[in-house]
Amino acid sequence: MDGPSDAPISSRHSNLRRSFELGIRPVLTAFSKEDVWRAFPTYTDGERERLYLMLVQVIKSLHESIEEEFKSICQETKVGTTLDMIEQLVEEHNLDVLAADKTDIVDIKEKISNVKKDEIQSLTSLLHEIEAQNNVMKACIESLKTNVDFSTAPDIMEQLRSWNGKFGKHHGSLNE
Repeated sequence: MDGPSDAPISSRHSNLRRSFELGIRPVLTAFSKEDVWRAFPTYTDGERERLYLMLVQVIKSLHESIEEEFKSICQETKVGTTLDMIEQLVEEHNLDVLAADKTDIVDIKEKISNVKKDEIQSLTSLLHEIEAQNNVMKACIESLKTNVDFSTAPDIMEQLRSWNGKFGKHHGSLNE
């Protein structure tokens, strides 16, 4: 269909050609000699024979014209090249490890969802812990505001630094 000098044709291309030939043959051989003889009962046997031979010639010519037109259309539209590419893509797809993996998308979605839920739960727990520490610090600060004794200020400052250091350690774990 694409010319005798082309590379070997693919099985899809070969199947198309064979299907065309098998499909066109019954159309062009629909009339038997008996059909022609019955169609012209008033003609002599010689005339019916010549009509039949003429019909065979017309059918052969029509068959050749149809085949040539089919080949021409296939060449113009590059059917052979396209079918070869399709066959190559199908082969590559069959060899593709990822395409061969029949992992269910629902299973993947569920696994990802579970990982995300666990991560959210962990972060929420850490957030609650930090909020509790903040509340303790606020209570200490309020207590210090109400019980101001400047003689103990250095001790209080040291205590605040200590709490701030502990808070910094927990706050740093958020960034890890």
